[in-house]
Amino acid sequence: MNIAIREWSKEVIELFIDGAPLPLLNVIRRYSLAKVPTYAIDEVTVVSNTSAMFDEMLAHRLAMIPIRSEESVDRLLEVDIDTCKKCSLDSDERPSKDLCDKCFVNMFLEIEAHDNEVTVYSGDIKSEDPYVKPVYDNIPIVVLAPGQRVALEIRARIGRGLEHAKWSPATVSVTRHLARIEVDKSLCNLCGKCVEVCPKKVLYMNGNEIRIRNIFDCIICRQCVQVCQSKAISVDGIDDKNILRIESSGSLEPETILKISLEILKRELMEIRSFIEELKKGGGS
Repeated sequence: MNIAIREWSKEVIELFIDGAPLPLLNVIRRYSLAKVPTYAIDEVTVVSNTSAMFDEMLAHRLAMIPIRSEESVDRLLEVDIDTCKKCSLDSDERPSKDLCDKCFVNMFLEIEAHDNEVTVYSGDIKSEDPYVKPVYDNIPIVVLAPGQRVALEIRARIGRGLEHAKWSPATVSVTRHLARIEVDKSLCNLCGKCVEVCPKKVLYMNGNEIRIRNIFDCIICRQCVQVCQSKAISVDGIDDKNILRIESSGSLEPETILKISLEILKRELMEIRSFIEELKKGGGS
């Protein structure tokens, strides 16, 4: 297997993987969306809200603010997510306080508009944990008219995208085959329509032939194939040559999302392996 980094920044990681089947990468893609734990605002106690926004809408907007969790990765992996759910205020079954303290981070938000209109931003949320706080300070939450006030007690909880999308650390996680584009010069009439319709500008005209600028940019939409009346162009995906792309919400670094996804997958596969071994020994159930 050969792996090459196509793009890597604080928001994105894109890998070209030669030798791994697409279904395997699809599992990693799904795990990055659904199984990697992060913090998200889960409980809001409204002490005062005289703004024009309903309490429920205010709580919903707060829940969708990505919460920085990168510096708390060890804690994320240490706690059992299913146990964290039981720490909720509306749960009848409450674990020990020490465990709940690991699951939750307390925050508060208190803003009042006096003489002028005030926009409340995510940066106004104060967290008791300096490492668990909104990723961005400039996400608008509500606009207060003069005399209006909001005072909220907030709890961020560890969860997974499997439970709700607000816990998903990845905003985009996709896989696709590397494309193979072939142009039959004996059929091509150089009309240039394939170049015009290509949304990623992969194709270009060079003299008396159609050429490929960057094959990695092709998303295999096949618009060039559909527009070619002479059937001179064909586009297919290459098996076992695939691209995996993960874009982060900012709660975790993209490489951390990928790493934890692989660790969770490996752990689950080991559990299956252990079960099979016990089964062969006659101890499986």
